[in-house]
Amino acid sequence: MGITERKTRERKQRRALILQKARDLILENGVDALNMQDIADESELSKATLYLYFENKDALLLEILGDATKSFVEYVKTRLDPSASGIEALNTLWASYIGIFGESQDIFVLTGIMRQITPASLPGAQGVKSANGASFSRMRSLISEILSRGVADGTLESGIDPDRLSRTIITIAMAIIDDVARLPREARDARLIEAELKGIFELMLRGVAARDTDRTLLKLPIHEGAE
Repeated sequence: MGITERKTRERKQRRALILQKARDLILENGVDALNMQDIADESELSKATLYLYFENKDALLLEILGDATKSFVEYVKTRLDPSASGIEALNTLWASYIGIFGESQDIFVLTGIMRQITPASLPGAQGVKSANGASFSRMRSLISEILSRGVADGTLESGIDPDRLSRTIITIAMAIIDDVARLPREARDARLIEAELKGIFELMLRGVAARDTDRTLLKLPIHEGAE
């Protein structure tokens, strides 16, 4: 291996280490407590070196958020039945939020850091890396497709604008998860958080369901692993 290849590999490894240490700090202490000095210390780097990899905390958080959002979308897609009705698919989407909290709190918490990022740095703003914007586009497209399916099959209200509502749903979901992401690990009460998620998501299901939709589809389970 040549010197250039070795340096490239080492740079990728160091970047991955920085991201992992930042994730660990968020998950342990909550996103509010995250700062660049702590990330540098945990990565055993100087703060100046850290800024060679990420120009600011927003850039670092945006990459973490993009990765977590991508993982969540993939998680949901493995659970969606292509033949399911729109309301069934929406039920699956909400159940996936609860399920991923029960199975992998890390991914769940890391999708909730959006409010810590300066609005100008968020997907859709000028200068945002396409990979991170793509993660949000996938999320929005997934929800919009589910809503469109429900409008077409009559299980969701006909007056719904899928694109606009998908944006609203993401905003509401991120607001809920943001509260969880602010908590240190020891303060996260799984049963309380899942019950709150269940209540809000069921309310949203009732708000978009067509009048003659099967009402049993408007209830969500509590994940069996909740403690």
